[in-house]
Amino acid sequence: MDLVEFLRARLARDEQIARDCSGLPWKTATSGTVHTDPKAPGGPGDGPSAYVATAENGAYAEHIARHDPARTLARVEAVRQILDDYEKHAWIIRQGHRTPELEAAQVVRENVLRRLALPYANHPAYRDDWRP
Repeated sequence: MDLVEFLRARLARDEQIARDCSGLPWKTATSGTVHTDPKAPGGPGDGPSAYVATAENGAYAEHIARHDPARTLARVEAVRQILDDYEKHAWIIRQGHRTPELEAAQVVRENVLRRLALPYANHPAYRDDWRP
């Protein structure tokens, strides 16, 4: 497995988990619980208009709400675009359109991919030679 395949596999898993948890948006509130039941009392109609992240420490609630499935899906799409750009330029270089500028830019793109892989460094398929 190369670095691009590794990242695409991790993104696919992140996307699946986020889609499984999608639905209502997340927001913060005070108290000590996280409400994940869309039919929970307190919202308009049959349930709330959002999932509510609450915690004794407001930073925890803010963190939970800020990293909701919609944000994860947006991040996955952004990283996929970076991967697509890397692969497009790799293809161009393989076709013989080599210039020092294109090759230097591709080195920078690869370094970006290496950094994007760092959050997955504890995954068994991660290779130490990918570290920036």
